[in-house]
Amino acid sequence: MGSGKTTIVDALKKQGFEHVTLSDSVREEAKKRGLPSERTTLQNIGQSLREQFGAGVLGKKALEKIQSKNGGKWIVDGIRNPAEIDELRSHPDFILIANTVPEDVIIKRILSRKRSIDTLNEIAIRTKLRREMGEGEPPEGQQVKKCIEMADYTFENIMPFEEVETEFLKLYDKILGTKN
Repeated sequence: MGSGKTTIVDALKKQGFEHVTLSDSVREEAKKRGLPSERTTLQNIGQSLREQFGAGVLGKKALEKIQSKNGGKWIVDGIRNPAEIDELRSHPDFILIANTVPEDVIIKRILSRKRSIDTLNEIAIRTKLRREMGEGEPPEGQQVKKCIEMADYTFENIMPFEEVETEFLKLYDKILGTKN
């Protein structure tokens, strides 16, 4: 939320990547249950799916989708639990890039963009961010902080919006250079 990941996803799509987000499976489940696609509801559904089917279930579903499309270049976003990473690491070409942004910068971005789906209360935003990071969460819950620690690369997304794509592609080129 407010980290700029959509800008990064769009940059990679221009490089020929297809996109899957772990939230797609959660949204599908919310629809089946007749529940709204509100952030807290989706977090709770994601946690219930992890409890019921194992903490890596969303990573497994994403990998199944990728494999059903016979490979190609993919970006997976919405990873929030280390077990999802473990599932995705079973793919030989998986690379985890953590897109990090200080909490205060995220809050400033959310408050300035004024999207109708965003909470515009700073305390509520901090509470949601900290839940995602893992505060007060069980092992099968939101654990973004642990996911960041597992990253192969980190992109600190603190630059102005118009510079994000260029700066991210510098990291992408570096990664390609190390794979050749």
